[in-house]
Amino acid sequence: MSRKEPIRSLNDLGAIIRRHRRRRKLTQAHLASRAAVEVKQISRIENGVIEPKITTVLSILAALDLEIFASPPRTEEEEKSSMEDIF
Repeated sequence: MSRKEPIRSLNDLGAIIRRHRRRRKLTQAHLASRAAVEVKQISRIENGVIEPKITTVLSILAALDLEIFASPPRTEEEEKSSMEDIF
């Protein structure tokens, strides 16, 4: 089962990219090469310093084998229901 992580800010985006890059044991340079972007862009995105173009974000996510989804926020009831399904 895949876990969906909400992205509500540039810091959220950067943290997710950093976490998945590290899980795959990639350096920023290696990820930059795979995504065809500059190393400094990876660093700035991971630190929430710049507002990257969507094409850049999509390239980085593809290089990490990640997908992006858009959905409305979950209600408390939906959240509670999904937690009950887990236990």
